[in-house]
Amino acid sequence: MSRENCSLRILSWVVSLALSGVVQASADGPDYYRVTGIASDGELVLRAEPTSHGARVASLPPQAHCLRNLGCQGGLSLQEFSTLSEAEQQKRQLANPRWCKIAHPAGSGWVEGHFLAEAACVEPSQPDQRIELINFSGKAGARVIKGRLQGRQYVDYQFQGYAGQTLDIALGGSNRQHYFNVNPPGSEVSMFVGSSSGNQFVRQLPSDGRYTVRTYLMRAAARRNESSRYTLHIKLSGEPLVAVAAHRDAVIAGTPYHASATVACAYDAPALSQRCEAMVIRRSFDGDATLEVRWPAGALTPIRRILFIKGLPVSSDAPEAVSSKRQGDVTSIRIGDQESIAVPDALIIGG
Repeated sequence: MSRENCSLRILSWVVSLALSGVVQASADGPDYYRVTGIASDGELVLRAEPTSHGARVASLPPQAHCLRNLGCQGGLSLQEFSTLSEAEQQKRQLANPRWCKIAHPAGSGWVEGHFLAEAACVEPSQPDQRIELINFSGKAGARVIKGRLQGRQYVDYQFQGYAGQTLDIALGGSNRQHYFNVNPPGSEVSMFVGSSSGNQFVRQLPSDGRYTVRTYLMRAAARRNESSRYTLHIKLSGEPLVAVAAHRDAVIAGTPYHASATVACAYDAPALSQRCEAMVIRRSFDGDATLEVRWPAGALTPIRRILFIKGLPVSSDAPEAVSSKRQGDVTSIRIGDQESIAVPDALIIGG
């Protein structure tokens, strides 16, 4: 091989590696990524640390884009890519996986690098979608919103909510096929679906974060290009349940969680036949807390957030109601007909 051809080949390697992000980096590589390699009904987990055991920050949908590159670490170096066999490369990647830190509206955190692809940050054309941010004068407040939808149009009203507050929503529309959904922070899986539950919603919020109220026309009415004039009442009331400060109850390093445990659980399976990771944010020493349960692979939503008041589960971010019973120092929770969790008191209250 001539020196010129050899140089061109090496240059080609360097370019391809830089674009794919295989080369180790701190803040180099493309400016933006998009998600790749995730099933249409799946998600990409955004973690607080560059490890599969890192605390979950948020979940990204499979079509997420405009993910700003904040730097990568791990993966193959150019020398390893050039000199190691394919089997050796795979072994090295398992020992030193590539993680990238990205910025997304749901939050900043680390994701597995092989689920990212370079992409320009060009927002897709969504003429039927509108997002409006609601800023209350304080941490609580009320808004009355009047508007009009036609056809496939929908509006996402987004606002910051806090654990323990009560969210009260009512919709009045001129079209009987006009509804709203409520989505919890960082998720496209609704905790309330108006088309099956009506046009009124009242619930204590299980966690802190940005909630979304999406108002829309049902598909049949949208296809007929029908319209609806509406009035949407959104009220957020009550004092937030603030997390216990780290100097009073130590948190797991790099996370907001005070404790974690593996608990008996079941998702669409025989009662308590599985094991799930559970994380807790304690909001008092009397049993006020947000519990996060990480479901096994294949669940419709990978994480469930449950609000405890005085040691008892009172609300969640699931559309179904929460029920529970006590057995000694364990609370057995049932959500709908698919989810079951056994939670020891020590996890919620500490000790």
